[in-house]
Amino acid sequence: MNRILLRVSRRGAVALAATSLLLAVGAVPASAATDLCVSTNGTVRVQMGTATCSSVAGPGNVAIARGANSHATAGYSAGDRNNRATAAGDNSEAFAGIGNGNTATATGDGSGANSGVGDGNTTTASGTDSGATAQGTNQTAIASGDGGSAVARFGTNSKAIASGDDSFANANGGDHNLAIASGDSSSALAVTGDNNTAIASSPGCTALATGGGATDRC
Repeated sequence: MNRILLRVSRRGAVALAATSLLLAVGAVPASAATDLCVSTNGTVRVQMGTATCSSVAGPGNVAIARGANSHATAGYSAGDRNNRATAAGDNSEAFAGIGNGNTATATGDGSGANSGVGDGNTTTASGTDSGATAQGTNQTAIASGDGGSAVARFGTNSKAIASGDDSFANANGGDHNLAIASGDSSSALAVTGDNNTAIASSPGCTALATGGGATDRC
């Protein structure tokens, strides 16, 4: 009897979680609702239009795609948990997986967000045709400029922000590195070593901080 009650309870919890998730995504505009996909814990719950999605069975894995030809993936292999991928722009793509607690959000048309190969990584790509990649532990990459690219890899607690149009920010190969490219067509590279800071605020300039504890601005 207890086993039956437990099974019913679990089914009810899954149904309630799925209903809550559908209510959360149900508030999207009518134009976006024609292309919508929701997958949780390894199961596709909703699929409409050209949006596609997938998730690996595991608690907290959620993939939501809304927008024409959008795609979201949460989790990659067995054991991945608490990964969330949201692709909300036309032709956008979001991936969160190969680890736990990763978050990827792509809201710009043609944007891509990739978080994984580690735990607790966060990416946001909101600019049109922008791209953000975070790999390691607690890495953050944000690309808000159109055509901007932000990369934080091979380290822990580093941050790359590309807010200028066609800008590039790279925090790579160390811990606690910070790269900010706010000028259009600018580049900021904080690489190879820890606690480097590169800030490129002027259009077309390049800031390079490398070796450990270095700071460069342009």
